[in-house]
Amino acid sequence: MTVALDRPTAHAPIGQVRNPRAWILCLLVLAAAIPWQTRWGVIPDTSWIITMCEQMLAGSRLYVDILEVNPPFTPWMFMPVVAVAHKLGMSPEVAVHAYAYAICLAGLGLAALIARRAGFVENRTLFSLLPLFLALLVIFPGNAFSEREHLGTALFLPLLMLTAWRAAPIEGRTPSLPVALLAGLSASILVLVKPYYALVVLIPALYAAWRRRSIRTLFAVEYWVIGLLCVAYVVAVQYFYPEFLSVIYPMLADTYMRMQKMQALLTTYVPIYMVALATLYLLRPGLPLSPLVTVFTLASLAATVPLIYQAKGWAYHAFPAFSLILAALLLRMAQAAPATYKSPSMAMELGRKMLLAAIIAAAAIPFMQTQKLSGELVAKLEDVAHQPTVALVGADLSGGHPLTRMLGGIWISSYCSDWLGESARYLSGIATLEGDKEKASHYRQIADRYIEGKLAELEAKQPSMIIIEKNDRDWNAELARWQDYVNFLRGYQQIAEDDQVQVLLRNAGTAQAE
Repeated sequence: MTVALDRPTAHAPIGQVRNPRAWILCLLVLAAAIPWQTRWGVIPDTSWIITMCEQMLAGSRLYVDILEVNPPFTPWMFMPVVAVAHKLGMSPEVAVHAYAYAICLAGLGLAALIARRAGFVENRTLFSLLPLFLALLVIFPGNAFSEREHLGTALFLPLLMLTAWRAAPIEGRTPSLPVALLAGLSASILVLVKPYYALVVLIPALYAAWRRRSIRTLFAVEYWVIGLLCVAYVVAVQYFYPEFLSVIYPMLADTYMRMQKMQALLTTYVPIYMVALATLYLLRPGLPLSPLVTVFTLASLAATVPLIYQAKGWAYHAFPAFSLILAALLLRMAQAAPATYKSPSMAMELGRKMLLAAIIAAAAIPFMQTQKLSGELVAKLEDVAHQPTVALVGADLSGGHPLTRMLGGIWISSYCSDWLGESARYLSGIATLEGDKEKASHYRQIADRYIEGKLAELEAKQPSMIIIEKNDRDWNAELARWQDYVNFLRGYQQIAEDDQVQVLLRNAGTAQAE
């Protein structure tokens, strides 16, 4: 007998959906997340995206006046909320944070709805764990909060629930067309953010097809939605921003994408990730993984490929893999066991919960680091500079963002940082050590052209404030070899300094460029 999707039968294991305790705890998690997130404030990447959106709204051309490293979906994703914030006269930073919370709630809510309609056996306890799943989205991210991978992962959860449903339908239930369309639309965001996350769609889909012994599963509505949106996106990029594919991407592939920190990546993430994988067994030894747990685990494993491929070691690159494996562990705790399965003692159950808590705490360590500037430094700069024009000397955009916005400043550069010049300088040095004179000369020319362009920009725009990143010693030493740069800095004096940055202010009377 076919069961109507929207009316699960009374005996279906849908769990206590109207669990007042769970809803109260979810509200408490949200209430705790807001002050908790002040530890990081608006993170550097998000601050730069807000600035980029504002410049585009003011008429600047992406990839012509603004040389962004990401495809255009990055500003498109945030443009509506920044535009609405300005229309309402509110802070874009506040609006973007509210936007991030709304996306997390939407993704988790749709995933819960699909789980309820699918009637997973885990539902008996799954809905009581909603506060923990919410915490994975609004507290665990730390310095990845509001990153594109963070928001994309939140919106990817419904597709994973739907994939598990297709892999093991219960009592003949099948997803309705609206649910499949919504799940596909929601999941497409992660792939549009960065195309290689298509692997996170594909691997669970292949599992579902294998489990059903039917290739037709790969042609479900949700995958058509994702595929068609991706094709439309490629066409739109080629039409509206041909410069990205013809100019920006080749430049990225030649420089920025070659910059890797593989050793740091492996030591930071691999040990705790392997422990998390092993814990899938330790939580329920001898019990096979349910389709729901398997789908989340496979998605997490697939998400490690982009993490390794990018090889930058930044926490937000690791967020999809880590959040999904932690979600799989929670689902494993909720997994129902057959009557023949020997239940653990209370002591063993407590030990397993403590192990899970320890793994979550250890996995969160990379996300706890903060680049937030001290209030003392910001206050000192506000006292001496009102709405300054700002330039940055450094390859890490965190030196200039969000500080520029915090001061009400105006960003003068087409670039968010000196990533191109520093990448080329570094790669030229590596090629020199390897004895590859042709490659060394190639990258040396890129670095020189970038520095010449930067010096021309500084001379033309005469920024009232220059932020120098102290940790970029090699880049600072490189610029110091250019006499024009040394001469230019003579018109500035230091007004503030901390462990990360040195801030210079233009001397009174120094002539501005006309």
